[in-house]
Amino acid sequence: MANSVEFCRKMKNWGFYREMKNSLVQIKESIAGSFRKHRLPVLCVGALILVLCIVTLVRAFWDPHREEVRVGTEYLKELESRDIATVEADVKSVQKQSMIKAIEAGEIPLWAQFSDCLIFGDSRSVGFTFYEFLDSQRVIAEAGYTILNIEEHEEKMATLNPSYLFLCTGLNDEGIGLWNTPEEYVAAYEEVMQQLTALLPNTEIYINSIFPAEERAFEKNEKWREIPEYNEALKAWCEEKGYHFIDNTQVYEEHSDLYDQDGIHFQKDFYQYWAMNMLAEVDG
Repeated sequence: MANSVEFCRKMKNWGFYREMKNSLVQIKESIAGSFRKHRLPVLCVGALILVLCIVTLVRAFWDPHREEVRVGTEYLKELESRDIATVEADVKSVQKQSMIKAIEAGEIPLWAQFSDCLIFGDSRSVGFTFYEFLDSQRVIAEAGYTILNIEEHEEKMATLNPSYLFLCTGLNDEGIGLWNTPEEYVAAYEEVMQQLTALLPNTEIYINSIFPAEERAFEKNEKWREIPEYNEALKAWCEEKGYHFIDNTQVYEEHSDLYDQDGIHFQKDFYQYWAMNMLAEVDG
């Protein structure tokens, strides 16, 4: 943006309009004098000269080799070459940080924003109701749940018909070993998403990344070491299909100290940060 402003400033300082105006005034006076003497023939010649002079002046001042023009042109080319997705990501990041700051400052009541939302998840999601952040009608969660349990709650989902549905499974999906590879898991998730989009055509569905397990939890289940690989597959699949994906990496990195002693579940204060990250991803 600074390059753009500087470019425009230098354009104004060239004196282009002042010199153009002076040149046109001189041409006009010359043609007027000739016209009084020779009338129509001279007028035609004068008009032609006027056009040629304008073209010459424009070309003279718009020299592509001038430093100002070169800088401005390079800046415009840079804007053109930028990936649209990158620009959108930058804008979204700014909006996200702005919303989080507003929530932290108390300008936006966090939990009230979930009044038309539904959370589906496993034991980690139970904390939303266990700590009384959300009403039980807005959370479908139980220890051991995977995406396969969604089907048994479809009737309730259809009745609630929420504006937003947050899917917060993954710990059991990956840890139990129902799917041997991330690719198999993504294929199963695709079938679930097809069912959900048909069931809830007016609901925006958001897929949460799987929160990692801590080192101390690997004694219980070594397979949890593979969670990052599953997240990579989920993200790539969502980008390919156009599904909403919520990346919780930053939440984990900044607040992993709020994990319980088992290295998998969360303390009470963790949920506000998770909730803010989900809310910030919702399209306005």
